[in-house]
Amino acid sequence: MTAPLLAFRDVHHNFRGLQVLKGVHMDIAQGAFVGLIGPNGAGKSTLFNIASGFLPPTSGSVMLDGQEIGGMSVQERSRRGLVRTFQTPQVFRNMTVLENLMVGVHKQSQSGTVGNLFLSPRSRRELRAAHQAANAALERFGLGDVAHSIAGTLPGGLQRMLELGRACVGMPRLLLLDEPSSGLNTDEILRLTQVLRTIHEQRIAILLVSHDMELMASAQRIHVLCFGEIIAVGSMDEVRANVRVRDAYLGT
Repeated sequence: MTAPLLAFRDVHHNFRGLQVLKGVHMDIAQGAFVGLIGPNGAGKSTLFNIASGFLPPTSGSVMLDGQEIGGMSVQERSRRGLVRTFQTPQVFRNMTVLENLMVGVHKQSQSGTVGNLFLSPRSRRELRAAHQAANAALERFGLGDVAHSIAGTLPGGLQRMLELGRACVGMPRLLLLDEPSSGLNTDEILRLTQVLRTIHEQRIAILLVSHDMELMASAQRIHVLCFGEIIAVGSMDEVRANVRVRDAYLGT
């Protein structure tokens, strides 16, 4: 049996005596589109921080391709194809949009510092490829008109698209998207929905946290996290019909 791309096994996390996660089990298969929903304070951001390496679990395992990654740095996880975005877009504010996108390609570079310093043949090839990938991402994410604008001057919706574009330009295997529709208007959410479907069609796995149920409807399977525990797994219709889920959201 093929190992899941990302697996959480009995993951617990305690913070100052408070049990934030309580034995979370979750699998994300190669190329899957998985949603994670839950009330505020359910532990969704904590689970994301553990998966991406910003926070260690108190106990339990997180595995990538069947390999424990608990001691692996954020950078190493990114090089292995696990990339995340944040609730507030994280862009290099003093760099141009095009330069931001090229940073997303940089982790694939194999030239090293010396090769880049002296522009070795490999370094020149990689630089050309980075330009091509970044320019393709400009059009794909609707950023062509602002390619040479300073990222920090962009409105929130375009910064969100830039962060997503930078995450995707390096061809990740798994995207962890934390509330990507936060602050977007209706038209921007529609464009984001279309972009996520295109990303998924390229067999890039997605783990999506969002309160926007229209955006979440694109997910193939949804996990519901409540007070640190997974209380339901299924399609959108199955989750909506689940009594425990309704009780969690309505507080009954």
